[in-house]
Amino acid sequence: MKPKHAAILAFLLTGLIASNIYLFSIINQDETRESVIVARVIDGDTFQLEDGRKIRLTNINAPEKSQANHELSLNYLKQFLNKSIQIEITETDRYGRTLANVYTPDYLNLNLVSLGFASKFLVQDSEISNFAKAEAQAISTGLGIWTHSNHYDCLTSQIDKYEEFVILTNDCQEISFQEWILKDESTKIFKFPEIQFTQLTLHTSKGTNTETDLYWNQNQNRWNNDRDTLYIFDSQGNLAHHNSYGY
Repeated sequence: MKPKHAAILAFLLTGLIASNIYLFSIINQDETRESVIVARVIDGDTFQLEDGRKIRLTNINAPEKSQANHELSLNYLKQFLNKSIQIEITETDRYGRTLANVYTPDYLNLNLVSLGFASKFLVQDSEISNFAKAEAQAISTGLGIWTHSNHYDCLTSQIDKYEEFVILTNDCQEISFQEWILKDESTKIFKFPEIQFTQLTLHTSKGTNTETDLYWNQNQNRWNNDRDTLYIFDSQGNLAHHNSYGY
């Protein structure tokens, strides 16, 4: 076969293989997605279908009803009431909820993070980069639940994920931290007492608070060894500081 003909044939074969792979991925995608109707919105990351199943969106965590800005994700989900969406089921959690990626047709889970209506949480390995970048961008611009505090950038933090403590340094003048909260990516929250500090160590373990050391009084470790994020919100519910690792 002449070199020119061989090159043309190779090009055609490559194109045929690529198109078949794309077609297979589309078919496979359609097979894993299920069309459903949203009957009720339970909270900012959970809704119920017409058939009674409760769907919990994967990779995200929306604020609880008792937390600031919880209505942002809740109201956003309500636009899909009585409408058809597609779900891609991943697993069932310990509460009996179906965990799923949701498409409207846009990827709803990722959209909520991009808009600043929810944070990343227990992200699947294959999607870590997308969700971490989406949250970082939303935080940078102060979107949604990430509205910046007047004291934004006053704090720095060092997380010892093995010894389970956090060193906080305050570079601003006399801030009262009463009613401020610190949390990880889960729903566990530490509420600051009435205190002012330049440097402070927050221990996950149990103990007696002093002017330089506070205790979360947890029975188990809070900071994941692989990846996690520390968030601090002021008394108004605005973001004052965050620190991610492992992403």
